[in-house]
Amino acid sequence: MDSERIKGLIDLLAESDLLELSLTEGDSTLRLFKQAGKVVATESLADVSPTPVVVAAPAPASSAATIEVKASLYGVLHLTPAAGEAAFVAVGDQVEAGQTLAVLEAMKMFHPVKAKAAGKITAILARSGAEVEAGQALFRLG
Repeated sequence: MDSERIKGLIDLLAESDLLELSLTEGDSTLRLFKQAGKVVATESLADVSPTPVVVAAPAPASSAATIEVKASLYGVLHLTPAAGEAAFVAVGDQVEAGQTLAVLEAMKMFHPVKAKAAGKITAILARSGAEVEAGQALFRLG
């Protein structure tokens, strides 16, 4: 596994709500997990013992000032109103309570994902076209 791919996986885990991620390719296994504000990586090869690598994760924002907007149901996330159009919101945008941030497609029905409170978009936690689970964090407002 190349170092750029490993760094990308570490960044993805640090920004997500996941606590652990494991990936196996051939004889290599990479296991990432969060531990007290850090992302810890272990990589093992067939004849090599695991070597832990500790990478500092971004410091979590105060939970009082951070609001997560979560998926209300399982579906496909759409960050734009239609193909080729601009996204509903981008990181850094100021949003109002009730503003549509995205839509979830479930059984050919489109359900708006709305901001629960006013704030600034600090993170978009899922990509457009991704299948998301009910309760999965989609946006972070600060």
